[in-house]
Amino acid sequence: MKKLIFYFLLFGLINNIISQDKSFEKLISTGITQPILNNGTGFHIGFNPSFQLTNTFSLEGQLSHIYTNIDSYFLSGDYGQSNDVNLLFGGRLYLNSFENKNRFFINLLIGLNYERDDRLGREIREEYKLGFAVGGYYQFKKINFGLTYDTHHIVLKCGYSF
Repeated sequence: MKKLIFYFLLFGLINNIISQDKSFEKLISTGITQPILNNGTGFHIGFNPSFQLTNTFSLEGQLSHIYTNIDSYFLSGDYGQSNDVNLLFGGRLYLNSFENKNRFFINLLIGLNYERDDRLGREIREEYKLGFAVGGYYQFKKINFGLTYDTHHIVLKCGYSF
């Protein structure tokens, strides 16, 4: 948890260093998650800074945490909890004009994923691996709605841009 707080503070510092103009945007989001193979539900919280390069393309990063209560693991049937932390970078492609405040966009991000599974409190597995996120969003003024695939979760997100 201390590492997660540190990363959020680091992104805030980077935000102030990089830019003070309108081309730098920050998106804070929360959401409901569903793992792909396991049976369970979870909660997502994320921070996505983006830097606009053109009217249709932005560079984007993501720092996110997904906590999931697993009711039944795919092969074993065990239950437990899963924690995923993603540190990702990539691009955001806008599908309509820059002048329109209501915009559709898709993103494709890749980077580092840290996963910690705790099965029945007896088997703890920690793993670093390749993480990714791909999704579609609708931006209504400063409110964002999205449906994404983050590493191995389907996530329904709602967020605020500033």
